[in-house]
Amino acid sequence: MIRCLTGTVLSISSNGIVLDVHGIGFEIFCSRGVLALCNTGESITVVTYLQISEAGIFIYGFSDERERELFLKMTAIKGIGGKTGISVLNSLSSDEIIRGVIFSDASIFTRVPGVGKKTAERICFELKNLIPEELLSHTSSTPDKTSPNQSSTLSTVSEALRSLGFNQGDINAAMGIVRAAFGNDFADLDEEKLIKAALKELQRK
Repeated sequence: MIRCLTGTVLSISSNGIVLDVHGIGFEIFCSRGVLALCNTGESITVVTYLQISEAGIFIYGFSDERERELFLKMTAIKGIGGKTGISVLNSLSSDEIIRGVIFSDASIFTRVPGVGKKTAERICFELKNLIPEELLSHTSSTPDKTSPNQSSTLSTVSEALRSLGFNQGDINAAMGIVRAAFGNDFADLDEEKLIKAALKELQRK
């Protein structure tokens, strides 16, 4: 089992990275949290899960053990495979997923590309029985690092970029690059500045 990988980021795409580990390039399908931390040419440690199935061999990457646990719980749901599980984590943060479960808000999961209403409801309600109670309690009592105002701003920006024809995966990757570029100043960016910065990254693809 490959529990984590440390290496240099060779490239970043909308849904993952290629990580050079001692001369071997690993393709890793990543969560939004990982993409936000990655910069081409820099070193990073990625928490991983190796999945071997009839569809092939895939490595999925997470920013921490909490994301990895959420992924494993999601893929334990009948009909939810690794690609759907990582797509959820590529589109939503851990806190957004947990909030959706706590408040039984399946609409949060319909924001994930390729996830329809019925699948969203299944993920939302079945996760409630799979996620340990202590994780739900901890999350519900712990403030999100993203303020409500910033969360609203990011949602508005994502919606605006989707209306321009960009998919959520590309938007997430672009926002991750913008977040890394601005650092602590990212939280001070308004909708207009975020859209302009994200468009600049999206147009490079």
